[in-house]
Amino acid sequence: MKKLSVIGAGSAGLLAAVQGYYSFVNMPDWEVELIHDPNLPPERVGQGTVPGIMNLLSIVFDVDWADNPFDATVKHGIMYKNWGKKKDKFFHPFGMGYSAAHYDVNKFREFILSSNKFKVVEKNIKNYNDVDSDYIIDCSGKPTSFDNHTTLTNPVNSVLLGSSEKEDDLHWTDCVATPDGWCFRIPNIDSVSHGYLFNKDITSVEKARENFKDLFGIDSTDNLNFSNYISNQFIIDDRVCLNGNKLMFLEPLEANSNPAYVQATNRYLSYMLGRMTKRQVYDEIFSYVLKIQNYLLWLYQSGSKYNTPFWDHATSLEFEDNLFDGLVGLCSHRSMESLWSLMDNEDVPDHYGQWDLSSIKNWIQNTK
Repeated sequence: MKKLSVIGAGSAGLLAAVQGYYSFVNMPDWEVELIHDPNLPPERVGQGTVPGIMNLLSIVFDVDWADNPFDATVKHGIMYKNWGKKKDKFFHPFGMGYSAAHYDVNKFREFILSSNKFKVVEKNIKNYNDVDSDYIIDCSGKPTSFDNHTTLTNPVNSVLLGSSEKEDDLHWTDCVATPDGWCFRIPNIDSVSHGYLFNKDITSVEKARENFKDLFGIDSTDNLNFSNYISNQFIIDDRVCLNGNKLMFLEPLEANSNPAYVQATNRYLSYMLGRMTKRQVYDEIFSYVLKIQNYLLWLYQSGSKYNTPFWDHATSLEFEDNLFDGLVGLCSHRSMESLWSLMDNEDVPDHYGQWDLSSIKNWIQNTK
């Protein structure tokens, strides 16, 4: 019997345990457990997803929009407001045949932990040697030191959190550019979560609070600073695989975290089953995260309706990637329909990170 233990019950840990269960469901010689400290709370705001994650959850747990135990709200895409110089707003759709969700992190955690799909152990792990498993996926939260990490380039590093009353017609994530950065607006069952993202080295917390109040009518005293990073060591002693904030973090634009954590878990599971080498895991995870960094920088390079110190900084951040430059050139000179026809062409990459060619085209035609 082989055993996988997932440490942590945040979104990354919960999804890793679900992925492990799904991968091993027809392998009776594997078992999965999730170990967590119930005294450690999950993130304080609602969580956004992309369509593939919801497909996994619906298959494993047989849930749907009529039977929705974690208060998920429909997410049809992302509405950008004040981004670029071309339009006041535009939509980044998933396509009318697809949907994702926002969910209540506390109810999501309760539902997954009580699902009986895998063993759940309540314990605070101080040392990996205390875990009797063949493999571990550590999703126990951000590192205590960033000495062995690479800094990822991104223009925001702080957020103010708040909420407002429910809006019945909000069926997507709002991403609203502001003088200081941008603000997410996430629809919950009974409220709308807000996150006012800014750069604390450019805008003071006091000024950000003032602008948050003026633009969105929200008084916020809840401020979190964060780093954008990736660990330099993904796998420890051939047994422990880092994921969640233990592995990496980038700001929440385009709901990039959960897809990155799911992709990392997929690689780790392949490694555990002997289908990938450790070197291949490193290369593919690092490449995927770097593509997220680059894509977000590209979005910022389009600027916004604001001419402010933040946007001067954000539009100046550059990156080099010949693959992405080629995809942008391809998308610039083709119609959306012709790009869809290329999806089955093996000579043309159909994705860059989590984004397909239609996402690149959508941004070009609405901002350039």
